[in-house]
Amino acid sequence: MKKLFLSLLLISSSLFASTQKIEVNGMVCAFCAQGIEKSLSKFETTKDVYVNLDEGFVILENKAEAVSEDKIRTIITDSGYDVTKISLINETADEVRKKYENK
Repeated sequence: MKKLFLSLLLISSSLFASTQKIEVNGMVCAFCAQGIEKSLSKFETTKDVYVNLDEGFVILENKAEAVSEDKIRTIITDSGYDVTKISLINETADEVRKKYENK
């Protein structure tokens, strides 16, 4: 019974985890990427952050529910960049990182 409960707990917690893809205009250098990564990493729910300068997006993987779009937009626009789109994706930040770094 304990094993079943633990299995259900693990499955249910992964269902609530979410990954957000944030499309950003204006990121042009490693310093830009580092600043955004550092700012988004400050959220308690942040599990991982991946910034792709070439493609102009940021992946924010959360331990639990997604960070509100308003908070994300505020942090990124206050840093001097434009958010063009925020969407939920079904990949982890590490999966996206590996996909783009192997190109």
